[in-house]
Order: sequence, then structure tokens, then C-alpha cells
Amino acid sequence: MLFTVIENALKTCAKHLKALDPANNDNGEVESYLVGGLVVLIVSEYEDYLESVFVRRAEKCGDACAINFIRNTLSQKFRSPDLSKITTTLKNFDVELNKEFRSDIQDSPEMAAWDSLMKARHAVVHKKGSLKLTFRDLMDNYEQTKKVIIAVENTLGVGNTTT
Repeated sequence: MLFTVIENALKTCAKHLKALDPANNDNGEVESYLVGGLVVLIVSEYEDYLESVFVRRAEKCGDACAINFIRNTLSQKFRSPDLSKITTTLKNFDVELNKEFRSDIQDSPEMAAWDSLMKARHAVVHKKGSLKLTFRDLMDNYEQTKKVIIAVENTLGVGNTTT
């Protein structure tokens, strides 16, 4: 499984949430703290992985200098990788790649889940807005957002290694 760190964290948190005393009114607060930490973890893992996907595509050219340039450029670009950053990067590779990716995810549940995850990250990290995700919501969004990663891989022709 590719996102082992995320999967293990989700399992551990699910186990702890299940063990909470339902009569305790603080459970919602505990859940919120766990979800906040998980959101940051998921987005961090996605940042690193998306960079590696674009670098894998660049490696197809075989030019070490170009690959290094792309790697260094992307490491600055993909902090909190909202969809506009992904589509802009695809467009910088090729306008048609951007169109292909957008046609795959435009107005989809996957796109909504990705946006929700990025908004949740901003709420946690920058204290902009409030974290409105439950653990169940986060689990659902996580499953949907993995499909965005797969769409990026497929668009770039670097294979589907996330399942």
C-alpha cells in the first residue's frame, strides 16, 4: 500500500475513537484534534507524493539537469497542493495534459473531497475558518482524494501505483 503512513494513522485513530466512552462530552473535541492532525499528515504525504509523480514524468526525458530543475521547482510549489496548483503545473508541462486532467475531475466528488481536505488543512494550519470534518468525513474524503492522485498519474502517463 502506497500511503502506509496515512493508512496506519487512520487505523490507530479509528481504534482510539472507538474506545472512547460515549457518555463523555469531550469526545467531539478529542475527535477534532485527531482529525486536525490527520488532515495535516494526509496533505503532507500528498505534497511529497505529487512532487514525485511530476518528477517521474520529467525523468522520461532523461536530462539530469532538466529533472533537477523540475524537482527543485516543484519542491517550492507544492506546499498545500490545491487543484489550481496541480492544474497550473500540468498546463506548464502541456496544455493538453491540463485539459485531460480537468475533464477527468471537473465537478466530481473527488474534486469536492480534495477542496474539502485543503480547506481543512488551512483551518488547522493557518487558523482560517473552522475544521468542519468528522473522522467519518475525513475517511470518505481520503478515499475520494486518492482518485485525484490516480488521475494525475494517469494524465502524466507514469502509471497507477496508489492502489
